[in-house]
Amino acid sequence: MTKIQTDALPAISLETLGNQIVDALSQEIISGRLTPGQRVDLSYYATQWNISITPVRDAARKLEALGLMEIFPRRGVFVATLNDRDVKELFDVRIALESATIRLATPNIPREEAEKTRQLYLQAGEKLHQHSVDQSLPAVDLLIHKLALQYCDNVRLTKMMQEMWSQIEWCQNTIASQLQEPFLTTLPEHVAICDAVIAGDADAASLAMYRHLTFTSERIQKLLINMG
Repeated sequence: MTKIQTDALPAISLETLGNQIVDALSQEIISGRLTPGQRVDLSYYATQWNISITPVRDAARKLEALGLMEIFPRRGVFVATLNDRDVKELFDVRIALESATIRLATPNIPREEAEKTRQLYLQAGEKLHQHSVDQSLPAVDLLIHKLALQYCDNVRLTKMMQEMWSQIEWCQNTIASQLQEPFLTTLPEHVAICDAVIAGDADAASLAMYRHLTFTSERIQKLLINMG
C-alpha cells in the first residue's frame, strides 16, 4: 500500500514535464516519504498532478535505471532496497570518483570558500554538542562533497557524479542517519578534507576523502549486517 501523504505534493507544470516528474518522484524516495521496498501507486501521483499515467510510468523507468525503483511485471512498481552489497558497490564507485573530484577541485576552490565550509562544519558540530540539532545538518554534512563537484572542472566526471547523487542522498537519509552520532563521527574527517583544500594540497585532500568515504562505507555496512 502507498503511504498516506500528509503534505501537499509539489505542483507539476507542462514545461519539462518528464524531468519534473522524475525529480518529484525521486524526492519522494530520497526524503524517505516512500520507504525502501514500498509499493508505489503511480496512478495516485498521476491523479494528484492531474496528468496521464504515461509520463509517470516513463519517470518510473528512468528511476529504475538510476537504482531508486524496481519494476516487476504483473507485480507493480516498488522503491528499491539497499543491502550491504548495494552499499559497498555504491561506495566503491563513489570512493573512486570523489577522490578524483576533490583532487581536481582543490586548486580551483577559493580559499575563503574552503575556510567558510570548515567553519560551518565546526558550528554544526557545536550545535550537536549543545543538543541543538537543526534541519540543515544533512546539507552541511555533504557540503565539502558538493564544493568538490562544483569546482572539479571536468564535465564528464561531474555528469557521472550527478547521476549518482540521488543514490548518495538516499543512502544517507535512509541508512546513514541511523548510525549513532553519524555527524560527530564524520566531523573530523570532513575537517581534514577542508584543511587539505585550504593548504592547497590536492593529494592530501584526495587521501582524506578516500579515508572518509572508506570509513563511512564500513560503518554503514556494519550497521546493515547488524540490522539483518
